[in-house]
Amino acid sequence: MNRLATLSRPIKRIYRLVLSQFKTKWTLNDYPIEYRQQEMLDLSDTNLTMFPWEARIINWYWMNGDGHSKKEAYIKLKEKFDVYKSEGHELPRPGTKVKIKFASVARIDNFDIEAVQFFKDIFEMDYNGVFISDESSMYDFCWTDDSILEKQERIKEIYNIDIKEIEGLKIVGILERIREGTGIT
Repeated sequence: MNRLATLSRPIKRIYRLVLSQFKTKWTLNDYPIEYRQQEMLDLSDTNLTMFPWEARIINWYWMNGDGHSKKEAYIKLKEKFDVYKSEGHELPRPGTKVKIKFASVARIDNFDIEAVQFFKDIFEMDYNGVFISDESSMYDFCWTDDSILEKQERIKEIYNIDIKEIEGLKIVGILERIREGTGIT
């Protein structure tokens, strides 16, 4: 972030916070938005996509959009904002800092035994050293199609299960399938 952006962020935030005191229903235009041109990385061998522009609400870091232009990034941000609002979520006051909400762990917490062994066998990782939620997927650990296919084969070899149909290749779904296949309860 350049020096001008660093200096203008708090001014934009405070300005929008003050203006928000005079309204009770906010739109995207009431929030302090910043644009960032990102340094492009070569991700051609991965499942990842990167765009040169990002638009985000200051201090609401996960409320963002990206695109090939500033305008496209803003449109994606607006779409995300509108979906969030339409789902009935309460909007934070413009200019305030929004805390990060982690995805639920209600389902994954029921699979500690399987998860410890799975992460050791498949990713050569300590399950207790990473945060895994009900939304975590194989894509969080495998950035290429080849890596996904390799892990699918390894899972089939070790656990004798096929994970291709599991929605989003979510870890919790894989662990459920492992428990069903091995009879662990």
